[in-house]
Amino acid sequence: MTIRIFLIVLLTAGVCLNPASAQTESLKTVVNPAHLADTTQYGYSQAAIVSAQAKVIYVAGQIGLSEDGPNDFESQVDRSFDNLIAVINAAGGRIEDVVKITLLIKNHDAKKLQYLVNKRRTVFGESPPASTLIPVPTLALETLKFEIDAIVVTPNQ
Repeated sequence: MTIRIFLIVLLTAGVCLNPASAQTESLKTVVNPAHLADTTQYGYSQAAIVSAQAKVIYVAGQIGLSEDGPNDFESQVDRSFDNLIAVINAAGGRIEDVVKITLLIKNHDAKKLQYLVNKRRTVFGESPPASTLIPVPTLALETLKFEIDAIVVTPNQ
């Protein structure tokens, strides 16, 4: 419990453990305590600490509806992640800079979860962000099946 409170304080305050080395350290440090489940196998980390030297970008929910292509769950997830990456790049960030994502899934089930696990691992690789998955009965439009938002950190230049 004490470790969790410490991590929350660090995340909330945005403090850096060693400000003198901010130029060479990562803007985000992922935290996966050994006594908790290894969530990296599912494509996310327990927490992410943001350096005091970082600029924070908040990315609105991205969807993946298409007028031309299929709108099944997998297609919407793929396009939503593509849109997320495009917004992050346009804002001056990189996918590696993501510290937190929120996933909204309509009619959540085990098959959809497995697809998302694989997608997160593919997109985020070895340094996955913290992640929250929220099953929902509906999204903004009836045809939406998935939405993702993100918090991103970049060098504060």
